[in-house]
Amino acid sequence: MNATAHELCPLNFAGPVPTLPAVESFAPSARRATIDDLPSLQALWIEAEQPWEELEKFLGEFQVVADPDGSLIAAIGLLVEGTEGLLHTETIAQRAQDQADELRALLWRRIQIVARNQGVVRMWTAEDSPYWATEFTPAAVATLQGCTASFLANDPAATWRARDLIDAHRAKQMVNEQMAIWAASRSQEREQFQQKTRMFMMVALVLVALIIGVCGWMLFRVMNAQPDLLQRIFRGGR
Repeated sequence: MNATAHELCPLNFAGPVPTLPAVESFAPSARRATIDDLPSLQALWIEAEQPWEELEKFLGEFQVVADPDGSLIAAIGLLVEGTEGLLHTETIAQRAQDQADELRALLWRRIQIVARNQGVVRMWTAEDSPYWATEFTPAAVATLQGCTASFLANDPAATWRARDLIDAHRAKQMVNEQMAIWAASRSQEREQFQQKTRMFMMVALVLVALIIGVCGWMLFRVMNAQPDLLQRIFRGGR
């Protein structure tokens, strides 16, 4: 007697079907490049035909985004000169081109935080993707002429765009406020130093007066005890 397939495999399909645990979604974030990123960053630059031999010297300027396996898929540099910042050398992996603007947005948010923390008031870029055209505006001639950053002079033919991270009037006001706070602090320190000096002088005068008084009192006691002491001293000196 032949057994049926159901008899050979008596599985019970009643009840809920077991499910696999959900896979956590990966949310990329921008961060500063480290020395450990250099091989991946070199590969990214080589893929984009960037001058990687020169760029690797400025590793510390770059902010990067990595994919789930740790390979870099986007990078951009931030050069800071005083209160001016340069956004440069955008590089996005070919496999990530379909999410290029999302990666640019991640990098731009990170760049703004880093730039403000370093005192940057105005950002510049010559990057020509449409995304950056929405974040930056063409630099006015007066703005270009008023900026002394060396990167502008190094590439005068570039189509420069600029963006103020802090309102120029507000930035000047903040500088004036900081200078006023510094001046007030210095004045307070000077006053405290003068008060300490006066107190020291008073204590020193009191000590000198006390020493003179003690010496005078001791001399008075000696003279009372030996009225002819001075005469003996003078006679002995002759």
